[in-house]
Amino acid sequence: MSFKGFIKTNYFRFIYINVLSILAGVGAIGGGYVQMYWLTYVKDHNWSGVLWTVLILGIFYIFAQGLIYYIQYEVRVQEEEYNQKLRQKLFDHYFKDGKYHAIADVQNRITNDLNLVKDNYFEWYIIVPFYGTMFVAALVALITVHWSLFVASVILDIFAYYVPKLVQKKMERATDNLSKQNKMYLNTLSQWFSGLAEIRRYFAGIKLFKVQEQAADKVEQAHVKQTAAQQEMIILNGVCNIVMQIILMAMTASLITKGLITFGAIMSVQNFAANISIGLRQMLQAISYMKSSHNLMNNISADTFEINVEKKHTTAAPATIATHDLALDFPNGESLRFPDLEINQGEKILLTGDSGAGKSTLFKLILGSIKPSKGKVEFKDKKGNVVNPDMTKIGYIPQDPNLFPGTIKDNITMFNNRLDQKVTQVIDEVNFATDIAKFKNGVNEKLNLDNLNISGGQRQKIVLARAKIHDADIILIDEGTSAIDQKATMNILQKLVKEKATIVFIAHNFNEGMRQLFDREIHLVKE
Repeated sequence: MSFKGFIKTNYFRFIYINVLSILAGVGAIGGGYVQMYWLTYVKDHNWSGVLWTVLILGIFYIFAQGLIYYIQYEVRVQEEEYNQKLRQKLFDHYFKDGKYHAIADVQNRITNDLNLVKDNYFEWYIIVPFYGTMFVAALVALITVHWSLFVASVILDIFAYYVPKLVQKKMERATDNLSKQNKMYLNTLSQWFSGLAEIRRYFAGIKLFKVQEQAADKVEQAHVKQTAAQQEMIILNGVCNIVMQIILMAMTASLITKGLITFGAIMSVQNFAANISIGLRQMLQAISYMKSSHNLMNNISADTFEINVEKKHTTAAPATIATHDLALDFPNGESLRFPDLEINQGEKILLTGDSGAGKSTLFKLILGSIKPSKGKVEFKDKKGNVVNPDMTKIGYIPQDPNLFPGTIKDNITMFNNRLDQKVTQVIDEVNFATDIAKFKNGVNEKLNLDNLNISGGQRQKIVLARAKIHDADIILIDEGTSAIDQKATMNILQKLVKEKATIVFIAHNFNEGMRQLFDREIHLVKE
């Protein structure tokens, strides 16, 4: 995310906006220059001159003000088009980078962070050409009035340039902290509202409200700190503005009494001084706001970097999974240590262990959704060579399956129409045919994710069918039949173990009949 990217969104519009901004700035100062002659005509009772200068003044100010409103509209159009491109790049990056991304982090990035940059960078950028033009035009106007006013103004401007730097770092920290607290707030909501039904069941609403309030308070405090830093900037600039105007007005009064400048300059110099001060203050304030967003923009840029999937290492279908010195440390000081494992092609393995021994965690380490603190997971091909695995060949059935808006068939094929002809076969293999017959539209029944219209067991069967239809070489099942009755589970397992795919099955409640279906058992122990 960069200013260059904003420009490239529409080169012509960007140039057009800046040209109009310069014209608006010249128009504002032009009106102030004409005002000098208007006041002199009033003093001299030159009413025809007064009439003409009033007319010209009106044209200048209406022109400048009208352009400002129009420029704001064009800037907003450019902002929205750029943000839309960024959202597309963010989604593309998150999809291709192969990493796990918390929902709250993604939500924060595509909404709050983009809005923060818009409010603190692009909304302020247009200030620079408009007030910059006013600043330069007012200085030029002062030269035409008297050189000493110009020199004094330049000296005061140099001093005013360095004042905002006193709070620059503070503003940057405040903006970064606001982004961080918003992300934490969204993450808190995600964690707690995902279990809202349980909270209601046990009347734990008080705890929910308290946690939400604490997280919201931190966001509010971050907003307050950012606002405080911004107000400090405004106050410092305001003080500089007042001091500048007092000095220039005193000099103007002295020059008028000496007859070196016209009487009407008393008002125009005040306006020029104000425009110089305001122009400089607004430019410095805009630059400070924009700089405060640089860290956040760099972070967004890192998440929009284009990933060329074709340039990644060539992937291969994994045949063997091996772990070496695998360990995972948690922030609370606890850790999981895993024995060295080797799961060979075609094996049917029952993965058991103590509660908290890391059975589900082991699957996540294999899938790469979490990174180990120590050790590694290796994938080997049929020849025993270490390869970069083709993850599409690893099926994963979690305890809580992921379903998507669409039909049952869509969720089995994962929107790949070329697999439609295989749906009937895999449905039968996972004992789903009887369930399908109960739906009015069969496999074309649309899933209602807000008010789920299928049972937990049916969800698991959909994901089992998904893994089979995509010809997974390895299938990791984490209690993937826990919501299916034991008889149906046995039927499904009997069919699964006949497949050529490697099966690793986690189960807590299993009987001896289930155990005998597997080649061997790996038992994890919590140390």
